[in-house]
Amino acid sequence: MKLSRAIPAGVLDAGLASLATFVINLYAIATWETDDPTLLGIYFLFMTAFIMAATISQQLLYVPAEKLTLDAVQPARVALYGPIARLGVPVGIAAAFLVGLAAIVGSTQGRTIADQAPFLITAGIATVFSPLQNHARRLLHLAGRSWAAAAVSFVQLLAAAVALLALVQSSIAPEWIPIGSLAAANVISAAAATVMIMQFAKRLGAEDAASAAAARPRIRPRELAPSGRWLVGSGAVSTGNNFLVESAVTLLAGAPALALAGSAKTVAQPILVLASGLRSVLGPPSMEAAKNRNRKRARRVARTFNYLMLAAVAGYSLIAGFDWVLNPLSRLIDQAYTVAFLVVLTIGANGLNGAAFPGRLELIGADREKQLFGIELRANIAQLAIAVAIAAAAGSSTAAGSFARPVAFAVLGAARIVQYERSLTLYYQSPPEAADPDATIRPPSDSPIV
Repeated sequence: MKLSRAIPAGVLDAGLASLATFVINLYAIATWETDDPTLLGIYFLFMTAFIMAATISQQLLYVPAEKLTLDAVQPARVALYGPIARLGVPVGIAAAFLVGLAAIVGSTQGRTIADQAPFLITAGIATVFSPLQNHARRLLHLAGRSWAAAAVSFVQLLAAAVALLALVQSSIAPEWIPIGSLAAANVISAAAATVMIMQFAKRLGAEDAASAAAARPRIRPRELAPSGRWLVGSGAVSTGNNFLVESAVTLLAGAPALALAGSAKTVAQPILVLASGLRSVLGPPSMEAAKNRNRKRARRVARTFNYLMLAAVAGYSLIAGFDWVLNPLSRLIDQAYTVAFLVVLTIGANGLNGAAFPGRLELIGADREKQLFGIELRANIAQLAIAVAIAAAAGSSTAAGSFARPVAFAVLGAARIVQYERSLTLYYQSPPEAADPDATIRPPSDSPIV
Protein backbone atom coordinates (compact mmCIF):
# COMPACT_ATOMS: atom_id res chain seq x y z
CA MET A 1 0.00 0.00 0.00
CA LYS A 2 1.31 3.45 -0.91
CA LEU A 3 2.09 5.79 1.98
CA SER A 4 -0.36 8.38 0.59
CA ARG A 5 -3.14 5.85 1.24
CA ALA A 6 -1.67 4.18 4.30
CA ILE A 7 -1.10 7.33 6.37
CA PRO A 8 -4.79 8.35 6.47
CA ALA A 9 -5.71 4.76 7.36
CA GLY A 10 -3.09 4.66 10.12
CA VAL A 11 -4.20 7.97 11.60
CA LEU A 12 -7.86 6.93 11.43
CA ASP A 13 -6.98 3.61 13.07
CA ALA A 14 -5.17 5.27 15.97
CA GLY A 15 -7.81 7.99 16.24
CA LEU A 16 -10.72 5.58 16.52
CA ALA A 17 -8.88 3.43 19.05
CA SER A 18 -7.98 6.45 21.15
CA LEU A 19 -11.49 7.86 20.90
CA ALA A 20 -12.73 4.80 22.78
CA THR A 21 -10.34 5.63 25.63
CA PHE A 22 -11.29 9.31 25.43
CA VAL A 23 -14.97 8.47 25.84
CA ILE A 24 -14.40 6.39 28.98
CA ASN A 25 -12.03 9.02 30.41
CA LEU A 26 -14.71 11.62 29.78
CA TYR A 27 -17.21 9.51 31.71
CA ALA A 28 -14.79 9.14 34.62
CA ILE A 29 -14.03 12.87 34.71
CA ALA A 30 -17.71 13.82 34.57
CA THR A 31 -18.56 11.31 37.31
CA TRP A 32 -15.85 12.07 39.85
CA GLU A 33 -14.14 15.42 39.10
CA THR A 34 -16.39 17.32 41.52
CA ASP A 35 -17.84 14.68 43.82
CA ASP A 36 -14.70 12.60 44.39
CA PRO A 37 -11.45 13.95 42.85
CA THR A 38 -9.46 11.44 44.90
CA LEU A 39 -11.25 8.53 43.21
CA LEU A 40 -10.66 10.19 39.83
CA GLY A 41 -6.93 10.33 40.59
CA ILE A 42 -6.96 6.64 41.56
CA TYR A 43 -8.78 5.83 38.31
CA PHE A 44 -6.01 7.52 36.28
CA LEU A 45 -3.45 5.62 38.33
CA PHE A 46 -5.13 2.32 37.39
CA MET A 47 -5.16 3.32 33.72
CA THR A 48 -1.42 3.92 33.88
CA ALA A 49 -0.89 0.62 35.73
CA PHE A 50 -2.88 -1.17 33.03
CA ILE A 51 -0.68 0.33 30.30
CA MET A 52 2.41 -0.67 32.27
CA ALA A 53 1.22 -4.28 32.64
CA ALA A 54 0.14 -4.50 29.00
CA THR A 55 3.64 -3.48 27.94
CA ILE A 56 5.06 -6.81 29.18
CA SER A 57 3.44 -9.05 26.57
CA GLN A 58 3.59 -6.34 23.92
CA GLN A 59 7.33 -5.74 24.14
CA LEU A 60 8.46 -9.19 25.21
CA LEU A 61 6.64 -11.11 22.47
CA TYR A 62 4.35 -9.16 20.16
CA VAL A 63 6.77 -6.49 18.91
CA PRO A 64 9.78 -8.84 18.43
CA ALA A 65 7.49 -11.26 16.58
CA GLU A 66 6.19 -8.44 14.37
CA LYS A 67 9.78 -7.59 13.56
CA LEU A 68 10.39 -11.19 12.44
CA THR A 69 7.32 -11.07 10.17
CA LEU A 70 9.30 -8.67 7.97
CA ASP A 71 11.11 -11.76 6.69
CA ALA A 72 7.87 -12.94 5.04
CA VAL A 73 6.40 -11.26 1.98
CA GLN A 74 3.94 -8.55 2.89
CA PRO A 75 0.54 -10.24 2.33
CA ALA A 76 1.71 -13.44 4.03
CA ARG A 77 2.31 -11.81 7.40
CA VAL A 78 -1.30 -12.28 8.49
CA ALA A 79 -0.73 -16.05 8.54
CA LEU A 80 1.65 -15.61 11.49
CA TYR A 81 -1.02 -14.17 13.79
CA GLY A 82 -2.00 -17.49 15.38
CA PRO A 83 1.48 -18.62 16.46
CA ILE A 84 2.23 -15.16 17.85
CA ALA A 85 -1.06 -14.91 19.77
CA ARG A 86 -0.57 -18.32 21.37
CA LEU A 87 2.68 -17.07 22.86
CA GLY A 88 1.47 -13.63 23.87
CA VAL A 89 -1.83 -14.35 25.65
CA PRO A 90 -0.36 -16.44 28.53
CA VAL A 91 2.22 -13.71 29.18
CA GLY A 92 -0.59 -11.14 29.23
CA ILE A 93 -2.45 -13.17 31.85
CA ALA A 94 0.64 -13.32 34.06
CA ALA A 95 1.33 -9.59 33.60
CA ALA A 96 -2.22 -8.68 34.68
CA PHE A 97 -1.21 -9.18 38.33
CA LEU A 98 0.96 -6.04 38.08
CA VAL A 99 -2.21 -3.94 38.06
CA GLY A 100 -2.41 -4.67 41.79
CA LEU A 101 0.36 -2.13 42.37
CA ALA A 102 -2.15 0.65 41.69
CA ALA A 103 -4.39 -0.68 44.45
CA ILE A 104 -1.48 -0.55 46.88
CA VAL A 105 -0.81 3.11 46.09
CA GLY A 106 -4.53 3.88 46.09
CA SER A 107 -4.83 2.45 49.60
CA THR A 108 -2.70 5.36 50.88
CA GLN A 109 -5.51 7.72 49.82
CA GLY A 110 -8.11 6.30 52.18
CA ARG A 111 -9.47 3.59 49.85
CA THR A 112 -9.30 -0.09 50.75
CA ILE A 113 -8.33 -2.80 48.30
CA ALA A 114 -11.97 -3.95 48.33
CA ASP A 115 -13.09 -0.42 47.35
CA GLN A 116 -10.76 -0.61 44.34
CA ALA A 117 -11.72 -4.16 43.29
CA PRO A 118 -13.78 -3.01 40.25
CA PHE A 119 -10.79 -1.12 38.85
CA LEU A 120 -8.51 -4.04 39.68
CA ILE A 121 -10.60 -6.71 37.94
CA THR A 122 -11.52 -4.75 34.82
CA ALA A 123 -7.97 -3.45 34.33
CA GLY A 124 -6.68 -7.02 34.64
CA ILE A 125 -8.98 -8.19 31.82
CA ALA A 126 -7.93 -5.25 29.65
CA THR A 127 -4.27 -6.11 30.26
CA VAL A 128 -4.75 -9.46 28.50
CA PHE A 129 -6.82 -8.37 25.51
CA SER A 130 -5.56 -4.86 24.75
CA PRO A 131 -2.05 -6.01 23.66
CA LEU A 132 -3.59 -8.79 21.57
CA GLN A 133 -5.90 -6.37 19.79
CA ASN A 134 -3.10 -3.85 19.27
CA HIS A 135 -0.89 -6.61 17.85
CA ALA A 136 -3.62 -7.65 15.41
CA ARG A 137 -3.94 -4.07 14.16
CA ARG A 138 -0.17 -3.63 13.79
CA LEU A 139 0.06 -6.92 11.91
CA LEU A 140 -2.65 -5.77 9.52
CA HIS A 141 -0.61 -2.63 8.85
CA LEU A 142 2.49 -4.75 8.26
CA ALA A 143 0.50 -6.88 5.81
CA GLY A 144 -0.63 -3.84 3.82
CA ARG A 145 -4.16 -4.03 5.24
CA SER A 146 -4.22 -0.66 6.96
CA TRP A 147 -7.90 0.00 6.29
CA ALA A 148 -8.76 -3.34 7.89
CA ALA A 149 -6.84 -2.20 10.98
CA ALA A 150 -8.94 0.97 11.02
CA ALA A 151 -12.07 -1.21 10.83
CA VAL A 152 -10.92 -3.08 13.96
CA SER A 153 -10.57 0.23 15.79
CA PHE A 154 -14.05 1.22 14.64
CA VAL A 155 -15.39 -2.00 16.17
CA GLN A 156 -13.54 -1.12 19.38
CA LEU A 157 -15.05 2.36 19.51
CA LEU A 158 -18.55 1.08 18.80
CA ALA A 159 -18.23 -1.68 21.40
CA ALA A 160 -16.92 0.77 24.00
CA ALA A 161 -19.82 3.16 23.40
CA VAL A 162 -22.44 0.40 23.56
CA ALA A 163 -20.90 -1.14 26.69
CA LEU A 164 -20.68 2.28 28.37
CA LEU A 165 -24.33 3.09 27.63
CA ALA A 166 -25.48 -0.36 28.76
CA LEU A 167 -23.54 -0.21 32.02
CA VAL A 168 -24.65 3.34 32.79
CA GLN A 169 -28.28 2.26 32.38
CA SER A 170 -27.74 -0.72 34.68
CA SER A 171 -27.62 -0.67 38.46
CA ILE A 172 -23.90 -1.52 38.57
CA ALA A 173 -21.57 0.67 40.65
CA PRO A 174 -19.83 3.44 38.65
CA GLU A 175 -16.37 2.04 39.48
CA TRP A 176 -17.06 -0.94 37.20
CA ILE A 177 -18.08 1.17 34.21
CA PRO A 178 -15.12 3.02 32.60
CA ILE A 179 -12.39 0.38 32.51
CA GLY A 180 -15.05 -2.33 32.23
CA SER A 181 -16.30 -0.71 29.01
CA LEU A 182 -12.74 -0.57 27.68
CA ALA A 183 -12.12 -4.22 28.59
CA ALA A 184 -15.32 -5.32 26.81
CA ALA A 185 -14.35 -3.29 23.75
CA ASN A 186 -10.90 -4.89 23.64
CA VAL A 187 -12.36 -8.40 23.88
CA ILE A 188 -14.90 -7.78 21.10
CA SER A 189 -12.49 -5.97 18.76
CA ALA A 190 -9.78 -8.61 19.30
CA ALA A 191 -12.32 -11.26 18.27
CA ALA A 192 -13.30 -9.22 15.20
CA ALA A 193 -9.63 -8.78 14.24
CA THR A 194 -9.02 -12.52 14.60
CA VAL A 195 -11.89 -13.28 12.21
CA MET A 196 -10.61 -10.73 9.67
CA ILE A 197 -7.07 -12.06 9.79
CA MET A 198 -8.22 -15.66 9.41
CA GLN A 199 -10.17 -14.69 6.30
CA PHE A 200 -7.17 -12.89 4.79
CA ALA A 201 -4.95 -15.89 5.57
CA LYS A 202 -7.35 -18.28 3.84
CA ARG A 203 -7.11 -16.25 0.63
CA LEU A 204 -3.31 -16.33 0.39
CA GLY A 205 -1.80 -17.75 -2.78
CA ALA A 206 0.61 -20.67 -2.79
CA GLU A 207 3.74 -18.49 -2.91
CA ASP A 208 2.55 -16.26 -0.08
CA ALA A 209 1.56 -19.27 2.03
CA ALA A 210 5.01 -20.77 1.46
CA SER A 211 6.64 -17.51 2.57
CA ALA A 212 4.62 -17.56 5.79
CA ALA A 213 5.45 -21.21 6.37
CA ALA A 214 9.16 -20.45 6.00
CA ALA A 215 8.94 -17.66 8.61
CA ARG A 216 6.73 -19.55 11.09
CA PRO A 217 9.48 -21.67 12.72
CA ARG A 218 11.15 -18.47 13.95
CA ILE A 219 8.06 -17.49 15.97
CA ARG A 220 9.24 -19.16 19.15
CA PRO A 221 10.60 -17.88 22.46
CA ARG A 222 14.24 -18.66 21.65
CA GLU A 223 14.11 -16.51 18.52
CA LEU A 224 12.20 -13.69 20.18
CA ALA A 225 14.24 -13.51 23.38
CA PRO A 226 17.34 -11.66 22.05
CA SER A 227 15.20 -8.73 20.93
CA GLY A 228 12.35 -9.10 23.43
CA ARG A 229 14.51 -9.06 26.56
CA TRP A 230 15.78 -5.56 25.76
CA LEU A 231 12.48 -4.28 24.38
CA VAL A 232 10.55 -5.44 27.43
CA GLY A 233 13.26 -3.87 29.57
CA SER A 234 12.96 -0.50 27.85
CA GLY A 235 9.16 -0.75 27.72
CA ALA A 236 8.93 -1.68 31.38
CA VAL A 237 11.29 1.16 32.29
CA SER A 238 9.15 3.63 30.34
CA THR A 239 5.64 2.59 31.36
CA GLY A 240 6.77 1.53 34.83
CA ASN A 241 8.36 4.92 35.31
CA ASN A 242 5.14 6.64 34.22
CA PHE A 243 3.45 4.68 37.00
CA LEU A 244 6.17 5.72 39.47
CA VAL A 245 5.79 9.36 38.41
CA GLU A 246 2.04 9.29 38.95
CA SER A 247 2.48 7.42 42.22
CA ALA A 248 4.93 10.10 43.38
CA VAL A 249 2.45 12.83 42.46
CA THR A 250 -0.27 10.96 44.37
CA LEU A 251 1.86 10.39 47.47
CA LEU A 252 3.55 13.82 47.58
CA ALA A 253 0.91 16.17 46.18
CA GLY A 254 -2.28 14.11 46.56
CA ALA A 255 -4.61 12.24 44.22
CA PRO A 256 -6.52 15.47 43.30
CA ALA A 257 -3.28 16.81 41.74
CA LEU A 258 -3.07 13.66 39.62
CA ALA A 259 -6.73 14.12 38.69
CA LEU A 260 -5.89 17.57 37.27
CA ALA A 261 -2.87 16.21 35.37
CA GLY A 262 -4.95 13.28 34.10
CA SER A 263 -7.66 15.60 32.82
CA ALA A 264 -5.06 17.66 30.94
CA LYS A 265 -3.54 14.43 29.59
CA THR A 266 -6.97 13.45 28.24
CA VAL A 267 -7.28 16.78 26.38
CA ALA A 268 -3.75 16.48 24.97
CA GLN A 269 -4.13 12.84 23.92
CA PRO A 270 -4.81 13.54 20.19
CA ILE A 271 -1.14 14.43 19.70
CA LEU A 272 0.00 10.99 20.79
CA VAL A 273 -2.86 9.50 18.75
CA LEU A 274 -1.44 11.13 15.64
CA ALA A 275 2.03 9.90 16.53
CA SER A 276 0.71 6.37 17.03
CA GLY A 277 -1.11 6.46 13.70
CA LEU A 278 1.98 7.70 11.87
CA ARG A 279 4.06 5.04 13.61
CA SER A 280 1.76 2.32 12.29
CA VAL A 281 2.45 3.17 8.66
CA LEU A 282 5.87 4.88 8.80
CA GLY A 283 7.35 2.46 11.32
CA PRO A 284 8.06 -0.40 8.87
CA PRO A 285 9.87 1.92 6.38
CA SER A 286 11.90 3.39 9.27
CA MET A 287 12.93 -0.05 10.52
CA GLU A 288 13.78 -1.37 7.06
CA ALA A 289 15.76 1.77 6.16
CA ALA A 290 17.81 1.45 9.35
CA LYS A 291 18.30 -2.28 8.83
CA ASN A 292 19.69 -1.57 5.36
CA ARG A 293 21.79 1.37 6.67
CA ASN A 294 19.96 3.70 4.31
CA ARG A 295 20.17 6.86 6.38
CA LYS A 296 18.90 9.07 3.56
CA ARG A 297 15.64 7.18 3.40
CA ALA A 298 15.37 6.95 7.19
CA ARG A 299 15.79 10.73 7.46
CA ARG A 300 13.16 11.27 4.78
CA VAL A 301 10.65 9.16 6.70
CA ALA A 302 11.53 10.93 9.96
CA ARG A 303 11.07 14.36 8.35
CA THR A 304 7.63 13.41 7.08
CA PHE A 305 6.73 12.21 10.57
CA ASN A 306 8.03 15.29 12.37
CA TYR A 307 6.63 17.89 9.97
CA LEU A 308 3.17 16.42 10.53
CA MET A 309 3.77 16.32 14.28
CA LEU A 310 4.91 19.96 14.42
CA ALA A 311 1.89 21.12 12.45
CA ALA A 312 -0.41 19.14 14.73
CA VAL A 313 1.11 20.50 17.95
CA ALA A 314 0.91 24.10 16.71
CA GLY A 315 -2.63 23.78 15.40
CA TYR A 316 -3.99 21.83 18.33
CA SER A 317 -2.40 24.20 20.85
CA LEU A 318 -4.26 27.08 19.24
CA ILE A 319 -7.55 25.19 19.34
CA ALA A 320 -7.44 23.28 22.61
CA GLY A 321 -4.50 24.70 24.55
CA PHE A 322 -6.46 27.39 26.35
CA ASP A 323 -9.92 28.07 27.72
CA TRP A 324 -11.63 30.20 25.07
CA VAL A 325 -14.99 30.38 23.36
CA LEU A 326 -14.13 28.19 20.33
CA ASN A 327 -12.61 25.40 22.39
CA PRO A 328 -15.35 22.78 23.00
CA LEU A 329 -13.09 20.75 25.30
CA SER A 330 -12.92 23.59 27.81
CA ARG A 331 -16.59 22.91 28.50
CA LEU A 332 -16.44 19.12 28.31
CA ILE A 333 -13.34 18.79 30.52
CA ASP A 334 -13.36 22.11 32.33
CA GLN A 335 -11.21 20.76 35.20
CA ALA A 336 -8.22 20.51 32.85
CA TYR A 337 -8.30 24.29 32.38
CA THR A 338 -8.56 25.31 36.03
CA VAL A 339 -4.75 25.61 36.16
CA ALA A 340 -3.33 28.04 33.59
CA PHE A 341 -0.97 26.60 30.95
CA LEU A 342 -1.38 23.01 32.19
CA VAL A 343 -3.04 21.79 28.99
CA VAL A 344 -0.75 23.55 26.54
CA LEU A 345 2.31 22.29 28.40
CA THR A 346 0.92 18.74 28.25
CA ILE A 347 0.31 19.10 24.50
CA GLY A 348 3.92 20.18 24.01
CA ALA A 349 5.21 17.30 26.14
CA ASN A 350 3.20 14.82 24.04
CA GLY A 351 4.63 16.38 20.89
CA LEU A 352 8.20 15.89 22.08
CA ASN A 353 7.58 12.23 22.86
CA GLY A 354 5.78 11.71 19.57
CA ALA A 355 8.74 13.21 17.71
CA ALA A 356 10.97 10.59 19.33
CA PHE A 357 9.14 7.67 17.66
CA PRO A 358 11.20 7.61 14.41
CA GLY A 359 14.49 7.35 16.29
CA ARG A 360 13.17 4.49 18.42
CA LEU A 361 11.94 2.60 15.36
CA GLU A 362 15.25 3.05 13.57
CA LEU A 363 17.14 1.66 16.56
CA ILE A 364 14.85 -1.38 16.61
CA GLY A 365 15.36 -1.90 12.88
CA ALA A 366 19.12 -1.62 13.38
CA ASP A 367 19.01 -4.36 16.05
CA ARG A 368 20.13 -1.84 18.69
CA GLU A 369 17.62 -2.87 21.35
CA LYS A 370 20.36 -3.02 23.99
CA GLN A 371 21.31 0.62 23.32
CA LEU A 372 17.62 1.53 23.33
CA PHE A 373 17.29 0.06 26.81
CA GLY A 374 20.20 2.17 28.06
CA ILE A 375 18.72 5.32 26.56
CA GLU A 376 15.32 4.64 28.09
CA LEU A 377 16.86 3.99 31.49
CA ARG A 378 18.77 7.29 31.52
CA ALA A 379 15.87 9.34 30.15
CA ASN A 380 13.38 7.87 32.59
CA ILE A 381 15.64 8.46 35.58
CA ALA A 382 15.66 12.13 34.58
CA GLN A 383 11.88 12.10 34.22
CA LEU A 384 11.33 10.61 37.67
CA ALA A 385 13.80 12.98 39.35
CA ILE A 386 12.07 16.04 37.87
CA ALA A 387 8.61 14.76 38.84
CA VAL A 388 9.61 14.01 42.42
CA ALA A 389 11.30 17.39 42.77
CA ILE A 390 8.25 19.32 41.50
CA ALA A 391 5.73 17.27 43.49
CA ALA A 392 7.78 17.60 46.67
CA ALA A 393 8.21 21.34 46.18
CA ALA A 394 4.47 21.73 45.54
CA GLY A 395 3.62 20.40 48.99
CA SER A 396 -0.07 20.87 49.64
CA SER A 397 -0.63 22.92 46.47
CA THR A 398 -2.76 20.79 44.14
CA ALA A 399 -2.30 23.20 41.25
CA ALA A 400 1.50 23.24 41.50
CA GLY A 401 1.65 19.48 41.95
CA SER A 402 -0.32 18.95 38.75
CA PHE A 403 2.63 20.30 36.73
CA ALA A 404 4.96 17.50 37.88
CA ARG A 405 3.71 15.02 35.31
CA PRO A 406 3.76 17.15 32.09
CA VAL A 407 7.09 18.87 32.89
CA ALA A 408 8.74 15.52 33.62
CA PHE A 409 7.19 14.00 30.47
CA ALA A 410 8.61 16.86 28.38
CA VAL A 411 12.07 16.20 29.85
CA LEU A 412 11.65 12.53 28.91
CA GLY A 413 10.84 13.37 25.28
CA ALA A 414 13.73 15.80 24.90
CA ALA A 415 16.19 13.31 26.44
CA ARG A 416 14.99 10.57 24.10
CA ILE A 417 15.38 12.68 20.97
CA VAL A 418 18.92 13.79 21.84
CA GLN A 419 20.13 10.31 22.78
CA TYR A 420 18.43 8.53 19.87
CA GLU A 421 20.08 10.89 17.41
CA ARG A 422 23.50 10.43 18.98
CA SER A 423 23.21 6.64 18.87
CA LEU A 424 21.92 6.59 15.29
CA THR A 425 24.70 8.88 14.08
CA LEU A 426 27.28 6.43 15.42
CA TYR A 427 25.39 3.51 13.88
CA TYR A 428 25.16 4.98 10.38
CA GLN A 429 28.80 6.11 10.44
CA SER A 430 30.15 2.73 11.55
CA PRO A 431 30.96 -0.02 9.03
CA PRO A 432 28.60 -3.04 9.04
CA GLU A 433 31.28 -5.33 10.44
CA ALA A 434 31.54 -3.10 13.52
CA ALA A 435 28.06 -4.04 14.66
CA ASP A 436 27.37 -4.54 18.36
CA PRO A 437 28.22 -8.16 19.19
CA ASP A 438 25.22 -8.26 21.55
CA ALA A 439 22.83 -7.16 18.81
CA THR A 440 20.31 -9.52 17.31
CA ILE A 441 21.53 -10.62 13.87
CA ARG A 442 18.85 -11.50 11.34
CA PRO A 443 19.09 -12.43 7.67
CA PRO A 444 18.14 -9.58 5.33
CA SER A 445 14.52 -9.31 4.29
CA ASP A 446 13.38 -8.88 0.71
CA SER A 447 9.83 -8.09 1.72
CA PRO A 448 8.31 -4.96 0.19
CA ILE A 449 8.04 -1.86 2.30
CA VAL A 450 4.58 -0.87 3.47
